[in-house]
Amino acid sequence: MIHLLITTANIPQAYLFRKQQYINSINSCLIHHHLFDSYTILECYSKSEEYFNPYSTYYSKEGNTFLNKGLNEMSHIKSYLNQSNLSDNDIIIKLSGRYILEDNYFFEKVFTKSSQYDSFFKDDSDIYVGKGYHTFFYAIKKYLLLEIINYLDFSSSNEVPIEWDFKNYLHRAENNLEVDRLNLIAYQGTYSEKIFRC
Repeated sequence: MIHLLITTANIPQAYLFRKQQYINSINSCLIHHHLFDSYTILECYSKSEEYFNPYSTYYSKEGNTFLNKGLNEMSHIKSYLNQSNLSDNDIIIKLSGRYILEDNYFFEKVFTKSSQYDSFFKDDSDIYVGKGYHTFFYAIKKYLLLEIINYLDFSSSNEVPIEWDFKNYLHRAENNLEVDRLNLIAYQGTYSEKIFRC
């Protein structure tokens, strides 16, 4: 089975701006619902959001104790996966909320090749220096995602981007597919100071 997980963080800064981006992001995915079996919004900051009522939403209670935002997100994802009924071999398609799909290219890739590969990632050299994989949109089997999370250094002093850790770990994996593109618009920064097409 294929399960879509969209992470959100309804922080007070730029709340209304980000709220609209989250709605747009969710809707850009749900029009392709025939390519996945279920979906969940994983809210990583707020305890409750009325505008999430129409959606399947899980409110994480993990808190955000790390300066490294990637470690915070992994902590929330681990907590969610450990309480979920998803099987170890289910594919998780993870999307950072606020990012907008331009088409179903990545969903189609995962849908048609999920029996052949355990993970699907895009090298980050299109935006960064190429030491990592993009972790704002990827697909991976549950068991493998939990393996990688448990491999991470969750010390408060860790400033290594998790993108580097994901790539280092998966370079040892035989069943990882590096995709050529993601076909989405990435909005980075509290007020979307940086916008990329990947």
